[in-house]
Amino acid sequence: MQRYVYGLIIAGMLGVLGLTAFRFLDTRIKVPSEEGTGVVTEEAASSSSVTVVVKSKPSVAEKKKEEPPKELPKQAKLDVPFVAEAPDGLWTGPWKNACEEASMVMVEGFYAGKKTLAVADAKKRMTELFAIQDGIWKSNANSDAARTTKIANDNMGFEAILVESPTVEDVKTEIVAGHPVILPVNGKELGNPNIPFLATGSFYHMLVVIGYDDTTGEFITNDDGDEKAGAGRRYKYEPFMASVHDYVVATKKTNGPARAIFTAPR
Repeated sequence: MQRYVYGLIIAGMLGVLGLTAFRFLDTRIKVPSEEGTGVVTEEAASSSSVTVVVKSKPSVAEKKKEEPPKELPKQAKLDVPFVAEAPDGLWTGPWKNACEEASMVMVEGFYAGKKTLAVADAKKRMTELFAIQDGIWKSNANSDAARTTKIANDNMGFEAILVESPTVEDVKTEIVAGHPVILPVNGKELGNPNIPFLATGSFYHMLVVIGYDDTTGEFITNDDGDEKAGAGRRYKYEPFMASVHDYVVATKKTNGPARAIFTAPR
C-alpha cells in the first residue's frame, strides 16, 4: 500500500512538471500575419489574459528608407497647363482666394493629358469646387492641405496624398516620377513682387511644383497667384522650402507645419 501511495505521488509530480514544460514551450507560436506570412508571436503570460505582440514585416516606407537613393537627373519639367487664381483677371469674390482650386484644376488637367485649359473651362471647374467646399465647410476660402486633399480625392481626376515635412529631394523625386506636387506656402515669404498680400491677411497661398533645375538651384512652378509670370515661375530651393507652411484654420494664420500634397494618376 505504501509503495502504491508513493507511486501516485511521484506520478502526480511528473504530471505537474510535464504540464509546466508544455506551457513554457507553448509561449512561442506561429500565426499567419495579415499579409499571409508566418510570423513569430510572443505571449506575455498572465493568469487572466494573454497579450500577443506580432512582429510584422517591414512597411513600404521602411523598405524605401533601406534602399540606396537613386541618382536624379539635373533637370526635369512636367508639361502642366497653367491656370491663374483669377482666370479672367477679375480679383473679386471667391477669385481672391482661389489658389487651392486653381492648383487642383491644373493637376487634373495634367493627368487628363491637356496642354492648355481654356479660361471658361477653368472657371467652370473652379466654381464647382467652390460650391463643394461651401456645402461642407460653409466657406471656400483658405482650405488647408487636409481639406484640399479631401476635395481632390473625392472630386478630382487624380489621387492626392498628404505628406508631412517634405524635403527638396522628396519633391524632386515626385517630379521625376511624373507627378506634380501641390504645396501650401506662406506667400509673403516667397518674395514675389507680382503677388501683393495685405499686411493684415493670412498670407496663405498654394501653387504647383512642375519641375526643378539643379544647375540654378531652382524649383519650377505654376504659381497661380502671379498672373504676369506665374507659368514656369522659378524659386530658389532653400528659401522656397522655408516658405512651405500649412494654413491653421483655428488661428487663420499660415504658420502651420510644412506639408505637401503629392499626386498620382487614378
